Amino acid sequence: MNTQNQSAQNSGQATDQNETHSQATEKQKIGASKNSSALYRLWEVAVDNLTPTELEWFSDLTDVAKAELDSLSVNTMTIGCLLYNVERLHEPGAENIGEIFWSLSSQLDHITGLLEVSSNAAYRLANPKTEVNGKVGA
Repeated sequence: MNTQNQSAQNSGQATDQNETHSQATEKQKIGASKNSSALYRLWEVAVDNLTPTELEWFSDLTDVAKAELDSLSVNTMTIGCLLYNVERLHEPGAENIGEIFWSLSSQLDHITGLLEVSSNAAYRLANPKTEVNGKVGA
């Protein structure tokens, strides 16, 4: 009886370890926690269930990416102005430079995700029967 309990416990532990390993492997496939990774992961899960109209909407994300790039241009100009006048900066102004760079990095990552999804959606619209990511489009 004791041996059966141990066997059942060991089996349960092995199942738990397999589930933990499976979850870890899935997280590795998804990648680092970034805007672009999250956006693309959601895209991969939903893409096979989207209508052509919804695919068109996603393919238009290039317009959103363009707006982000315009904002990025303004932020970059702001950094240039701040650095040009660095002698006149007070302590709080100097700290803002780091915040601006973090914001720029986040914007670039966001734009990457938008462009990746938009490009994939446009491709699927143009090639509805083509295999993408191991799946045949609708």
